[in-house]
Amino acid sequence: MKIISWNIRGLGSRKKRRVVKDFFRLQNPDVVMFQETKREECDRRFVGSVWSVRNKKWDALPACGASRGILIIWDSKKMSNEEVVFRSFSVLVKFLLNGSGPLWLSAIYGPNNPLIRKDFWVELVDLFGLTFPSWCVGRDFNVIRRRSEKLGGSRFTSSMRDFDGFIRECELHDPPLRNASFTWSNMQESPVCKRLDRFLFSNEWELSFPQSLQKVLPRWTSDH
Repeated sequence: MKIISWNIRGLGSRKKRRVVKDFFRLQNPDVVMFQETKREECDRRFVGSVWSVRNKKWDALPACGASRGILIIWDSKKMSNEEVVFRSFSVLVKFLLNGSGPLWLSAIYGPNNPLIRKDFWVELVDLFGLTFPSWCVGRDFNVIRRRSEKLGGSRFTSSMRDFDGFIRECELHDPPLRNASFTWSNMQESPVCKRLDRFLFSNEWELSFPQSLQKVLPRWTSDH
């Protein structure tokens, strides 16, 4: 299974959607996940404007005004969904695949405000209890886990401690990136770079997909 996830920073531009559509045509994913769609509604015409696969289903968490928003789309010819759960920071889908048991996949967009991150971790721990034993969660957590995940280093913060605690409590795998150290840049001459994006998964998910790996794709039309 190939999953592509992207903090797209808005999908209102037709030009941007054409770029995204061409990119997915080259990559041929099974699931695509967008964060920060900035869309209150994602209908069939809109979804078709970003991914051309014929057999597809989708669910979306609406944006709040001109910010946030999550969209997850999947190839329904390859994957059938049984259940969808919406929360404040995530869309959770239960899939069935031939040759494996139920699989839960969470598309998440973590808050940038440290004051509400506690609610975010509570939500994810609750989802862990619902999705046991096979869960994959990603991708824009909007926080780093280690000081080395920011170019030039960073002081250790309570948000980093809470993030690490969530991963340990839920016993999730945090595999390394294969081809980069960071996933976000402010694109300045002297850039700030961080690893804000990642996929985490349970032991049972890894048993279903023992060759799992994650890597950074070219940065097109976004700073992620």
